[in-house]
Amino acid sequence: MKTPHFVDEVEIFLKAGRGGEGSSAKKRTKRGFVNWGGDGGKGADIYIKGSPHLFDLSKFLNKKVFLGACGENGSSNRRKGRDAPSLVIEVPLGTLIKDEQGKVLWEIKGCEKILLVKGGKGGKGNFKRRETLPPQSGETRKVVLDFRICADVVLLGESNCGKSTLISRLTNLKPRISEFPFTTQLPVWGIVERDYRVFTILELPAIIGGKEEKLLGLKFLKHAEKARVLIFLLDAEEPPYEEKISSIKEVLNKHGIDYSSRKTLIVINKIDKINNKSLPQDYLKISAEKNIGIKELVEKIFSFLR
Repeated sequence: MKTPHFVDEVEIFLKAGRGGEGSSAKKRTKRGFVNWGGDGGKGADIYIKGSPHLFDLSKFLNKKVFLGACGENGSSNRRKGRDAPSLVIEVPLGTLIKDEQGKVLWEIKGCEKILLVKGGKGGKGNFKRRETLPPQSGETRKVVLDFRICADVVLLGESNCGKSTLISRLTNLKPRISEFPFTTQLPVWGIVERDYRVFTILELPAIIGGKEEKLLGLKFLKHAEKARVLIFLLDAEEPPYEEKISSIKEVLNKHGIDYSSRKTLIVINKIDKINNKSLPQDYLKISAEKNIGIKELVEKIFSFLR
């Protein structure tokens, strides 16, 4: 999915460096000319590395082809050419590296380097040979970078149920908040910190409550795959609640997200606008706007994450 502000998938082309040419130099001696050429240097390898300072793949929008440098040519006096320095491409943590068929090759979990394509070996000079040997070309490969946000908690629900208000209450984020539906168009994530305890939370755009082309959250549901806690956020003014919960579960099942294998918290928001006694007793009740029940919600999340 690509937008002007957030990119979570892109295909790139990689070509490692070609080896340097071997030298065909000769040296004059008392007995005549002898072959005296050095070998070429090795071409550049291309690595990929995780970076905690990147948060999407937008830097690849204007650069999708990466070419490794060629090795230095050999020269006279048996001087070997320099090996080309490796090219290291940084991606956000949580990025999946896939082949063109969609098979996952690697998952970037830390800041380690992973070799994607090898540079070619340098050509052989004519020293102790009748003639030079050609260098090898570098390997080539197309890969798909598929970024997955690593959040502990994911907020799911319909439009205007108060997801943005809640995440702004829990974090220092200032997302766009409006009475108009479908205000949130991109994932929003931040850090919640209380008493030296921390968790990350992600808000997705609406996944129910409208025509499919308006439910932008459906395009970002893959970012909920690694969440440890799913919050179904409901609007107290928009019953029936059980029907909304069933709709969210149906969407998750359709997109291959197993909600039964992780903690699920059902939260009813905007309780300040209706009679609290009419609400189901089994669900957590809050008002993000009035800061009602927020402390209890945070403690419940921390208990799930232990």
